[in-house]
Amino acid sequence: MPPMRPQRGKTPRKRNGTNGTTQDPVEVYCRIRPLDNPDDPVCIKAISSSIVQLISNENSTAFARTGQLKEYQYKFQTVFDEYTSQKAIFDYVALPLMEDLIHGKNGLLFTYGITSSGKTYTMTGTPQDQGMLPRCLDVLFNSIGHYQSKKYVFKPDKMNGYEVQSEADAMMERQKKDIIPGIIPGTPGNPRKEKTDFQVDSGRIIDPSKITDIDEDNTFAVFVSYIEIYNNYVYDLLEELPFDPITGYKPPQSKILRTDAGDSMYVMSCTEVEIKSPEEAFEVLYRGQKRRKVAHTSLNAESSRSHSIFNIRLVQGPLDIRGEEVLQDSDRLCVSQLSLVDLAGSERTNRTKNQGDRLKEAGNINQTLMVLRTCLEVLRENQKNGTNKMVPYRDSKLTHLFKNYFEGDGRVRMIVCVNPRAEEYDETVHVMKFAEITQEVLITRSQQVKFDIGLTPGRRRMNEQFTETVAKAREADIEPSLLPSITYSLGAGFPNFELLGPDDNMTLARLEDYLQDRYERRQTLQIDLESRIDQFRNRLVEFERDYTRLMARNDELENILNRRDSNVTKVESKCRNLESRVSTLQQQLNETEKGKRELELKLQDKTLRLKQERSEKDRMEKDFRTRIETNNNHWERILDEERQKIEKEYGIQLKKQAITMNKLRDVLEENTFKTPVSTSVKTRTYTTPGMIQTARSESDVSSIGSIPTPTPRNRTNSAIPTARPVQGLNRQGATVTPVTTPRSTPIYNFRHRRSRSNNEVWLDHKPSGSVALDTVLQPSLPRKKSVTKLDEKDTKVATKYMLTHQEHGSDGEFQTKYFKGSVIPTSGGGAQVVFDDVEVHKQTSPGTRKRRSSCPQPTDFDGEWTDTETRCAVAIEGHSKKRSRPSPERVSRV
Repeated sequence: MPPMRPQRGKTPRKRNGTNGTTQDPVEVYCRIRPLDNPDDPVCIKAISSSIVQLISNENSTAFARTGQLKEYQYKFQTVFDEYTSQKAIFDYVALPLMEDLIHGKNGLLFTYGITSSGKTYTMTGTPQDQGMLPRCLDVLFNSIGHYQSKKYVFKPDKMNGYEVQSEADAMMERQKKDIIPGIIPGTPGNPRKEKTDFQVDSGRIIDPSKITDIDEDNTFAVFVSYIEIYNNYVYDLLEELPFDPITGYKPPQSKILRTDAGDSMYVMSCTEVEIKSPEEAFEVLYRGQKRRKVAHTSLNAESSRSHSIFNIRLVQGPLDIRGEEVLQDSDRLCVSQLSLVDLAGSERTNRTKNQGDRLKEAGNINQTLMVLRTCLEVLRENQKNGTNKMVPYRDSKLTHLFKNYFEGDGRVRMIVCVNPRAEEYDETVHVMKFAEITQEVLITRSQQVKFDIGLTPGRRRMNEQFTETVAKAREADIEPSLLPSITYSLGAGFPNFELLGPDDNMTLARLEDYLQDRYERRQTLQIDLESRIDQFRNRLVEFERDYTRLMARNDELENILNRRDSNVTKVESKCRNLESRVSTLQQQLNETEKGKRELELKLQDKTLRLKQERSEKDRMEKDFRTRIETNNNHWERILDEERQKIEKEYGIQLKKQAITMNKLRDVLEENTFKTPVSTSVKTRTYTTPGMIQTARSESDVSSIGSIPTPTPRNRTNSAIPTARPVQGLNRQGATVTPVTTPRSTPIYNFRHRRSRSNNEVWLDHKPSGSVALDTVLQPSLPRKKSVTKLDEKDTKVATKYMLTHQEHGSDGEFQTKYFKGSVIPTSGGGAQVVFDDVEVHKQTSPGTRKRRSSCPQPTDFDGEWTDTETRCAVAIEGHSKKRSRPSPERVSRV
């Protein structure tokens, strides 16, 4: 027999996570689904190869709660935008998991996201654009190819393990299940061959990827299982259902979870199908998908109502020393598993409007996802704080089944699928937070599995070469026994050399020949061994030299790569900053353009309204002009009639007043010498626009009141001439001659009267720099507001208006004029002032005339009484008794 290497131990069938010392975080990737309508608003976008930006909108709950539009950024292992192909995602995410599977390591890949985010499409895809699962099967069979064992050599033991059968037993089982006629495909008794509505598409595009780094001295077998977790119950989608001729297939029964000898969770009595090609795997996949729970919702026409788990288990067994058959030892097997999980989408009832069974399904889906998030949060807390809280794996069948993965029994990867529509913002926020938590969970890295069990490597290749040589020898009619052995051997075993007697020279001769042949063989093998040792030494020296050179080159390239990585990091940082600024500026530009459009619309509306108003005004003006031109003569005639009527009415009134005045004059003449005259004389002059000027004198007398008398009209507000009487016109135009009796008592105009209303508010407009006359008589303004500069808002609260004006009169005296009027609101929202009174305050000297007696006498005057002012001056001078008196005031109101 050939020499064997010392045995290094058994290949572990299960690997515990505690064997490794390095921890890696859960790798989370983000994929953004393409929009059905590219013009729809989005809530998420990729700003770099590893960062996405989440933007709220006005319809989101966050905006309704805070009233602000917020932006968040989340970092992933890699971000795949809507233009990334299925092939690129597979090469980046799933292909490393396939390498681990062939190298004996476990892996878990699951898709997570809301309903209609593209999870099922990412996992399965279409025949023309396959997803992760079909591509994994293609790569697996492309890699193991002709290294597969014959069917039924490895057989499941129903306890998550496998047994090894001999070639003879495997052949018997193949004949029993696949070759022996009588089992017709499609009958209920053989559901494994049952036809399905799903057929493998002949136009399927096969992934050409292949893993070359495999152990050629092992033989491989692939087993698949397909289960689903529905309403927190586990169902086998490949189970052979009992068939009843009346009722048909019976409903499936839920399975339970168990722990195997390696402390790993598995589904008890789960159907595992051995497959030899991707087509057989697709047939199994389609048969399971036909029984999977899907339903129509308002968000997705075929929404997954359960979590589906497709397990690919790869069994590797070492070949024997000749490289022909598998070692009949189950402990030498290595079993690795890749679980591809398509999680059901999280959804809210207020959006899906689910009822009945759909509502119950949604509740169980959300509950399972909630438990998954809780387990990850507790794991993260235990790792960060060093606590030892119990992780609630058993609260959900999904987390209970994958407990070993999160405790270090394989690599875990997750693809977060995102629907970028703006309406999905509230749901996407929760998905991003879950992804953020998941990336902080650390998983212990498993050790590299060693398949070297002490046998000579290259056994399979040597056996293939020998088989090929034998086949060629048979074709050339060469006896196979004459061919050199492919192994080092000293020949056949010792024959029977039992001596028959002392003279048995024949047996001794055979023994001598056998030993001589064995010695020659040994010498030949020794020479060949030395030759091979020399060749190996030369190759080893060459390899060492190449290794040293490549190591130096590798160090050089690593330095260059580090510098480039540093530069790339700096450039990426600058790019992110610039992209952030560009995004901010773009947002400001959008807001500015939006405001500009709004202002343009407002301007257009205002311009249109102005045009309409201008057109309406032009039309009305034209209409008014036409009416005025048409009815001009008619209005003139009516106005003439009204003017004549008013003049007639006021003429009658003036006549009556003239008669009354004559009577009062007679009474005053009789009582002239009986009434003392006051020393204070005040004169007021009233003028109404278009009417005569009248004067009145107020005198502090004890028994005589105010009696009006007509005075001449004075347009210049100057002193009245004293040479002769002046005649004026009354309201009816009649001539009125003032009385020139020197002994008459001062009178006042009884037609003017101050308003005593408490609701009047006066606006006293007095310019800055006005000089106060400090006279006794001042304008009486009960409620007033004094201003120096008139403003529009001041006229809104005032009902009366008074303007103060100071100047030098025509006689050279300084006088103050008070222009009074009423404030009347206008139809346009403003106010206008209608002046109806002017009050003039003037201060003059009382003169130097001395009085001889205390009472004025008619003989004290040289001329005629022509002026009220003169009479008042004389009367005051007569009462002064040669003493200095204060100057009388003259107040004129126009």
